[in-house]
Amino acid sequence: MLKKLWNWIEKNEGLILILLLVVVLRIPSLYEPNWYGDEGIYLALGQGLRKGLVFYRDIHDNKPPMLYLLAAIAGNVFYFRLMLMIWFGAATVMFFRLMQHLMPKSEKAWYVSSLSMILLTTLNEGNIANAEIFIVLPVVWGMLLTLLSVKSKSFKKWLGIGLLFSVGFLLKVPAGFDMAAIVIWLVLFEKGKKLKEIIKSLGDKKSWLRDKRLWWLVLGFLLPIGLSLIYYAIVGGFEPYLRSALLQNIGYLSSWGTGEHTGGLGASGLMIRAGIMGLLILGLLPATKKFRFSKGESLVMVWFLFSLFGALLSERPYPHYLIQPIVPGAILLGFLLFSKNKKLKMVVGGLGLITLLAVLKIRFWHYPIVPYYRNFIEYSIGKKSKEEYRAYFDSRVNQTYKLAEYLQTTTQPDDRVFIWGNEPYVYAIAKRMPIGRYTVSYHIKDFNGYEETINAWDKYLPPVVIVMEYEEGEFETMYSRLGTDYVMVGKIDQGLIYRRVNGIKAD
Repeated sequence: MLKKLWNWIEKNEGLILILLLVVVLRIPSLYEPNWYGDEGIYLALGQGLRKGLVFYRDIHDNKPPMLYLLAAIAGNVFYFRLMLMIWFGAATVMFFRLMQHLMPKSEKAWYVSSLSMILLTTLNEGNIANAEIFIVLPVVWGMLLTLLSVKSKSFKKWLGIGLLFSVGFLLKVPAGFDMAAIVIWLVLFEKGKKLKEIIKSLGDKKSWLRDKRLWWLVLGFLLPIGLSLIYYAIVGGFEPYLRSALLQNIGYLSSWGTGEHTGGLGASGLMIRAGIMGLLILGLLPATKKFRFSKGESLVMVWFLFSLFGALLSERPYPHYLIQPIVPGAILLGFLLFSKNKKLKMVVGGLGLITLLAVLKIRFWHYPIVPYYRNFIEYSIGKKSKEEYRAYFDSRVNQTYKLAEYLQTTTQPDDRVFIWGNEPYVYAIAKRMPIGRYTVSYHIKDFNGYEETINAWDKYLPPVVIVMEYEEGEFETMYSRLGTDYVMVGKIDQGLIYRRVNGIKAD
């Protein structure tokens, strides 16, 4: 038994060392405080599920439900990050196996691409539990199974591949573009036909509609999504689910410039980017045949183009959006450095140049990584206090914990409270639910949820209301309620604390 274990370790020592690096890079993330706004929303929604609320109907955000379900299972930021560590470790294994399949004779490519994927995702908020980093596992797994099953007609295999991409979609909608890459590749690239032959075959519906792999793939993709629609229809959340998690993302695509969730698709240059991607796909098609690219090479390039399009959808400069194209991009780096096909290197270099121009145009943000690890080390060796360690992430983090402690000690677990500000992590830490569907003030503003919030206020009569001094924007009805039914009892940093006066002394 021990001999077999040792033999397995010797055979996989490279992969084991890579996984050890994944763990080491992510250990500091397990000790991070509640500071990242989106994570606060995920955990607040997850807590809502634990308390019997229905996503979208009772508590709102604009992503599909899978991420909130994972947050509900985790319960707090530590277990959420630990879950991500294990999840990404599994994704790394799948990525490594994919590289072994794509370049079986180049061990250096396996390690360079895997290390590049790990380091580049870490540089782009990969330690934070966003949907983009969770998407990596189902997408890479699906791509690996696609190449392993490409000659198979087994419905189980293609149904399973579709299910994996559906999991990605139910984490975040842009994963649907990775699924689209598979479909386009199967229809246009997989059989290695010339452009004229493909155009002719597309005119003959029977030639591609007979491909049962496509049918099972699409069925596997649509099945979980359809079941989720049925579930929310049963629990009375169909319309808000459809609007918030699916349809609302259309407006979100062009909303960066306006700061709202509405806008024309052309406003953000979306149609221009779609046109450029279409031209690149059409240009890649004859190149695949002429330059004798392998099936795996053509798949990765199509995958990269679709994932890059998904990352650029809204023109938002958030670093974690780049995680989606980083994964196939790391594979392309392996092709560039270790492939013997000079034409392939030339095409990959061109794709890299296009990516660089896109990144520079949108001006993606970048957060320094060395100070992040230095902050953790200084805290670990006692050079920094807990308060100093927390303040590194955001000057308001210590305030967050003070507000949460106040709510825990002055309200009951079933009390609904209200925070006029963008402090969703206070709800998550204090384990208290907001009065209405919205966990942050910008959602109330974006969706004109003032009246809905006041109706929820009148229903639940929050015993405590916290108004953040920095919060901009008028909410006249709220201030009217505070003026007649509440008294300000104190202040915690920038948080003004109001308690309801209903015959009980406010303390």
